[in-house]
Amino acid sequence: MSLLDRTKKFLQYENEPKNNSAQGSLLDAQVKSKTAVVVGTMRAGKTTHIAALGKVAQYKASDTQGTENRFRVIIDEGATNILDDIAELSSGHFPEATPIREKPTVNQGFKFEWEDPTFFGNRFNAKYQAVMPVLDYAGEQLVGLIRQVQSAKTLDQMMAINGGTDQLTSTINNASALIIIINAERAEGLPIFKPEPWEKIKGMSKHPDVNIHRIIFPILSYKHATRQYSPPLEKIFIVITACDLLFPIAKLIQARTNRPFDPVPADGNAQTSNASLNMFMKAFFPQTHSLIASLNVAVQYFPSYFELEGADKNNIQYWDEAKTQPVIKRGNMFDSPDWEHNHNRPKFTEYWYNLEIEALKQFATRV
Repeated sequence: MSLLDRTKKFLQYENEPKNNSAQGSLLDAQVKSKTAVVVGTMRAGKTTHIAALGKVAQYKASDTQGTENRFRVIIDEGATNILDDIAELSSGHFPEATPIREKPTVNQGFKFEWEDPTFFGNRFNAKYQAVMPVLDYAGEQLVGLIRQVQSAKTLDQMMAINGGTDQLTSTINNASALIIIINAERAEGLPIFKPEPWEKIKGMSKHPDVNIHRIIFPILSYKHATRQYSPPLEKIFIVITACDLLFPIAKLIQARTNRPFDPVPADGNAQTSNASLNMFMKAFFPQTHSLIASLNVAVQYFPSYFELEGADKNNIQYWDEAKTQPVIKRGNMFDSPDWEHNHNRPKFTEYWYNLEIEALKQFATRV
C-alpha cells in the first residue's frame, strides 16, 4: 500500500465519486452519531434551555456559512413544539413548560454537525456529528417512569408500563452524554429557594436534590445492566438555570470566605465558572454531586439566565396582570450596524450556550 493510499485510509477518504447534492447534507446524519440526552426535574427550565440551545445553534449555523469552520444544525420537531418555543424567545416570552401527557414520546430533536479543515486542506475536511433527541416528558413524569423501568424484572412487567418505555429505554441506552438541567431556585437553604410541588406527585421527595438523584441513578443503573450493547457514558453536562439569582449570594460568599465564587464571570473564564458551579452543587445538591463524582466521567458546568425587561431598574415588566410571565429583554435592529444580528435577539447567556455546543463537539463522532 502506497503512502498516498495509507493517508487516504487514515483520513477515511474514498475515491468513488459522490453525489454532490447529498454530500454534506445533515439530513443524512450517520446512525453512529453519539447521543446526548437532556433530563431534569419539574420546572427546571428544560423547555427553555432546549429552545435557547436551538436559537444559538441557528445563529451559529447562519454565521458560519461560507467560512472554513462550518456548523450545521437540523431541528426535527417530531411531536414537540421546539420551533415555536424558539420563536417565543424572540418574541420576549418564555415557552410553556412541558405538560403531563398520556403518551409522551421521544422525538428526533437536534442533529449537529461541525466541519473543520485539516492539514491537507479543504478537500479533506473533518466532519463530526452528534444528535440530541428530545424526551417529551414532564420532569415529574420522567421520575416515575424511569423508576418503573428500573424496577421491571421481566418482559411482561416492562410491557405493562404505559408511557413509551421502548423509546425511552432505547434513547437512554444509546446515550453517551447526559445534559442535566437544575434550577438555581431548588437550592435548599438559600433565600431564593422555591420547593417543587412534591406533595401532588406520588414518589416525589420534598427535597430537590433527592429528585435529581432519582432521575440520574436509574439511568446509570439501566446503562450498566445493558452495558454489553450500550455505549459508555462519556460526558455529563450540568446546566444551572436562573443563575442570575446567585449574583448577590456570590458576592456575599466571596466577601465572607475570601475565596473566589463567580458562576458567571464577566471575562467569560470557563474554569472559574466551572469551579464555582461545582462548589454550588457540592453545597446545595450533595447527594447528586457525590453520585456524579463517583462515576469517573468528565463533568462540565454551564450557567444560564435571561435578562428581563426592567430588571436593571428593579421594575420587571410582565405580559400578564398576575405577574407570572416576565418579559425577556431583546435587541433592537438598530442597536448596531449589523442590524440583522440584533433584530428581536433575546438577551441571555448566549456565550455560555456557544460553549455548550462546542463541548458537544468534543465528544461527537467523526464521520
